[in-house]
Amino acid sequence: MGAPARLLVVDDEPRSAEVTAELLRRAGYTVDVALSGSDALASVRSGTPDLMLLDYEMPDMDAPEVLDQLRSGADRLSFPVIILTGARPSPGDQVLSIERGAADYIAKGTDRQVLLARVRGALRDRGPSHGPLVRGRLRIDLSRMSATLDRRDLKLEGRQLMALQILAERPGEVVSRNELLERAWGTNYAGFEHSVEQAVHEVRRALGEPGWIETVRGIGYRFVTQA
Repeated sequence: MGAPARLLVVDDEPRSAEVTAELLRRAGYTVDVALSGSDALASVRSGTPDLMLLDYEMPDMDAPEVLDQLRSGADRLSFPVIILTGARPSPGDQVLSIERGAADYIAKGTDRQVLLARVRGALRDRGPSHGPLVRGRLRIDLSRMSATLDRRDLKLEGRQLMALQILAERPGEVVSRNELLERAWGTNYAGFEHSVEQAVHEVRRALGEPGWIETVRGIGYRFVTQA
């Protein structure tokens, strides 16, 4: 077996942070703790975690602000971030955070086994468990969060890259918008349907060639490998 996944718990309440961290340590993970958004950013700079659990509200910055900082530069997240919230999040908060790169939402106090299952799922779904995917002149490498066409780098954000990967995994098949939502955004909330359409639009623009992704009206999209 390889080394255990390294997680970063970010919570401005020390007791809450340590309770979550200890639960994860008992599950076999290596866990670091940060007590503010700025501490979390410093920790990531010193060593990228495999997953971050991030408190939504903190004195110095809230979760969307932390996500913006994590995405600066390369404009993509190389590891999943799960938002921890002390209250039932509003749909607007969920949209904002997931649009900025969060993988999931978990309410503080959620059953331990549910929390661990969500962590395992996020690590599995976002982990570099597969090698590069090649479709003709297109190469997608999720482990490096990159894609190239004819060796030209495609400037794609994380959700856009995930959507392209999901479509390219099944060339010729129709992939529904709902499936893209659930797999790339980690939600089935209908309010994200426009986000799927926008992501596919950005993927098409990055590819710069018509024909790679066809729209199947009322259902979803079909990937077609181009010579």
